[in-house]
Amino acid sequence: MTTSDLVPIPQTQRNNWPGTSPADEISSDAGALLTAWLRPKRGGDLDVDRARAIGSTIPRARTYAERGDLARATSADPADVDRLKTYCADFGIEVVGTHWRCVTLSGPLRQLIRAFDATVAMHETPDKRRFRHRSRSLHAPPEIAAMLRGIFGLHQWPRSRAIAPLQGQLTPLSAHDIAARYAFPDADGSGQTIGVLQLRGTFNAGDFTKGMQLQGVAARMPLVKRVDDAELAHAEQTAKDVESAIDAQIVGSLAPGAQIVVYAAPDDERGVLDAVRTALFDEESRPSVLSISFGFPEFLWTPAALTILDELFTAAALLGVSVFCASGDNGAEMDYDGNPHVLAPASCQFVHGCGGTRIRQDAAQSAEIAWEKTGGGFSARFEAPPWQTEAGAVATAQHARPGRGVPDVAAQVTPGYGVFFDDAQIAMGGTSAVAPMWSALAARLNQRLGHPIGFCAPLLYAGAKTMFSPIVAGDNGRFQSAPGWDPCTGLGTPVGTAIEKGLAGESG
Repeated sequence: MTTSDLVPIPQTQRNNWPGTSPADEISSDAGALLTAWLRPKRGGDLDVDRARAIGSTIPRARTYAERGDLARATSADPADVDRLKTYCADFGIEVVGTHWRCVTLSGPLRQLIRAFDATVAMHETPDKRRFRHRSRSLHAPPEIAAMLRGIFGLHQWPRSRAIAPLQGQLTPLSAHDIAARYAFPDADGSGQTIGVLQLRGTFNAGDFTKGMQLQGVAARMPLVKRVDDAELAHAEQTAKDVESAIDAQIVGSLAPGAQIVVYAAPDDERGVLDAVRTALFDEESRPSVLSISFGFPEFLWTPAALTILDELFTAAALLGVSVFCASGDNGAEMDYDGNPHVLAPASCQFVHGCGGTRIRQDAAQSAEIAWEKTGGGFSARFEAPPWQTEAGAVATAQHARPGRGVPDVAAQVTPGYGVFFDDAQIAMGGTSAVAPMWSALAARLNQRLGHPIGFCAPLLYAGAKTMFSPIVAGDNGRFQSAPGWDPCTGLGTPVGTAIEKGLAGESG
């Protein structure tokens, strides 16, 4: 078979990573693992309309799908798996695992590249971080390309930078302060499981224990589940290690009765997709909340990956799993083209995007304003969902292209949260801290209501006037905060007891 017999696999095109340059050709023939995502079997499409309807229904009136039932009803066609297995065998590639709509491929790296006619080389960032880079589209014979949704694992993302020694500079709010400030309902998350997506970070049990002692709570020790042979330890600490500490300790301090499960995955598209899939269909731990303190601008993802992310979060809505995603810490993300961008996964319709605020200690009653680095704006990939009725008008007023508005909700990031990292107490903020804070609130609401709140953005938007304290001042370098929804802090900061009342279907 020649390359002329191959066709592009739809939505797999990738541009060069901005600011990087080719360094070397791929010379290694070591074994590698990829994940191939396949189309659903006939009649196995996820019901987007039902997912939206669930989000508009109060939790006690909802009926969620069972994990096993949904997986079986919407999985890949076994015949497609067999066809892919036969094709790969000609290249010495094996199918070594099957999971819902995807399979794990194992073989020599150069054969994997050859099987899908991939353009792969080593690239280098200006600060000399080297990584494996894939560009252009993947290819396969027409009958194989038609059933593939994407192949992930050939392209890697640049490794996070090493961190300098950290020291506390601010006096952070305690867990008690946070719960009081945002009127958290009286609960501790007992009976709930909160999944935390960890990408190339290391969970430190010793720091977690000290963090809980700092907050004066007795939280359950998190469990760590490894996805895609992720590194669970490494010699050089990076920002991902700090994020791991932030996520687990904020969740633990605010919902100490909940079981935290850390899904540790590689920091690339393959790792993200496989970790979300693993968490959603985890029959053992069965998380009802998923916290994701991570994101990349939409243009850095392949279209295929964004499509699969949106499908995964549709499954989350059908299963009753609440997903909270950081909106980013670089303002409106004025990147390579000088235009504002939003981060995925926060831009997906069935997640709750989390923005950040700053507490002004010089203002009356310590008012909050938009944090100047909070991520926010309008998606170039996803349209505004029906519950974001204000997004179009706001986009027009702020001279932006209408799309899914980010974020949905917010909370303080300055002065931040008290966290132990590398045996030292520090104040940490960023929207990476808001996602776990909202995840802990969701666990408390689940416990109080006796039903998972799942995806509830439509109800939050409908009841925003009583459920939120609006943020009406500040900006993120491109967009302004204003009454109602805005692309800096969304609906505002939570009034937890009011949210509980609204989700219970109580009026007034």
